Amino acid sequence: MRHMPIIPRLASPRGAATALVLAALLIGPSTALGADEFPAGFSGYHTYAEVASAAKAVETAHPAIAKRFSLGKSYQGREIWAMKISDNVGTDEAEPEILYEGGHHADEHMGVELALRVMRWLTDGYGTTTRIRNIVNTREIWIIFLANPDGAEHDISGGKFHHWRKNRQPTPGTPYTGTDLNRNYGYRWGGGGRTSSNPQAITYRGTNAFSTPEARAVRDFLASRVIGGRQQIRVAVSFHESGRLVMWPYGYTYTDIPIDMTRADHLALKAIGKKMAASNGYRPIQASSLYITSGTTRDFLYGMYRIYSYTFELSVTDYPDDSRIASETSRNKEAVLYLAERAWCPLSVLGEQVRLARCGAFDDDLEVFRGWTYDPDGTDTATTGKFSRANPAATSSSGPKQLTDVPSGSRGFVTGGGAGSSANANDLDGRTSVRSPAIRLSTAPGQRLFFRYVLAHGANSTSADRLVASIESSNGTRTPLITLTGKPADVDGVWRSVAASVDAWAGQTIRIHFAAVDAGSNSLVEVEIDDVRITRGS
Repeated sequence: MRHMPIIPRLASPRGAATALVLAALLIGPSTALGADEFPAGFSGYHTYAEVASAAKAVETAHPAIAKRFSLGKSYQGREIWAMKISDNVGTDEAEPEILYEGGHHADEHMGVELALRVMRWLTDGYGTTTRIRNIVNTREIWIIFLANPDGAEHDISGGKFHHWRKNRQPTPGTPYTGTDLNRNYGYRWGGGGRTSSNPQAITYRGTNAFSTPEARAVRDFLASRVIGGRQQIRVAVSFHESGRLVMWPYGYTYTDIPIDMTRADHLALKAIGKKMAASNGYRPIQASSLYITSGTTRDFLYGMYRIYSYTFELSVTDYPDDSRIASETSRNKEAVLYLAERAWCPLSVLGEQVRLARCGAFDDDLEVFRGWTYDPDGTDTATTGKFSRANPAATSSSGPKQLTDVPSGSRGFVTGGGAGSSANANDLDGRTSVRSPAIRLSTAPGQRLFFRYVLAHGANSTSADRLVASIESSNGTRTPLITLTGKPADVDGVWRSVAASVDAWAGQTIRIHFAAVDAGSNSLVEVEIDDVRITRGS
């Protein structure tokens, strides 16, 4: 039981209200709501009711920058409380976003404490610390305090620990209860490693991906942050316990750079992870170096959305007593703030050259869907070889035509991803097009449209076969910027790059439009596109 602190007498009604807020922050509502309590020596931890009360009190004390909300309900009907922190908290601004979350595993209470501390660092420090004020003013920050409230309450029910990890959802057709939420996410769900199909196991993955209401609530929240086809959350960290580790994706494979990760992402994930570990004294590792897992939040965030996602394993032991809360959470403050600062462009950690090339108004390696529209005018004529985002199969006719390897990762826009029964079975016949989501250019000079491409064709090609990159203004006017044409010669597939200035549209909202055309008679034409960027201006 937390004891009521002595609150000094305040003369004004406003002061009295402030005193109530401070009291709620310090003690929580355990006696009023009849919540289960932690065992002796652990009463410094927050129960579910105290988490809810503390978040509400911060919202009351800082209404301009903090807003509490629920992601949805747990299996037993508890609200899954979260908070948004930003300078204009009621407005959805075009700012980089960060996600911090705790409490996926019921018995890992220190993660909940760190989530609460992040809330307090940002709100209490907003009026006093320039660094924190800058973060809050230029970011939208999301905190999920306790993703597994049912399991956490069960773990301390009766005033003793039950060493309970999972949620409290019964498994149909069995006498067993609970799914490991951190094995229930959809990316690589059901894979190998330390995950189980046995409902009795502590790592039980569920009957299917997102079979738990708690994982679905997090999934749906993440989907809500996709604006104009693009995920707004750029970095995330999940707080777990124990082992003092900073871990980055993936957990499902030992391979450092598997097919669903780019080399640049791997290098940046590792560099940021090592930087955070240097500040909190943890050991930095790829997640699979601990052990193979599948269906985790970390892998889902990166694999699905390319969110730079991390796991912090806190403390040196399971169930550390409450005397360790202050030291174990405070050692992570620098890492938490650093990650928020990196959110504007995580790849910038790789140096100035990468910052200029990859941190402009638009950057898409085409590895995940980011809001492109096929045939935006409804006028395409292609009978085969329509643009799709695919992992292309190789084709050959008097040399390679469609290349199976793309410059980054495994996917690009291709005119017919499959090889087919012959080289021209799935090649482009007619016109196909694709258009980007809206892009707000900065006012700085020196911005350029950059992309990599393959334009391969047979010897009967003509200049009517082409790839055209245009800039579409907000009023719908489309201006060709780069035109690449065929010629009457056999041209094998080779990845090339091209760039052109977009200074004429500086400060405007634009879209990038690609059109590929095979205008010849039975000519073989293959087009591939990857790494579409607006590079950073001066």
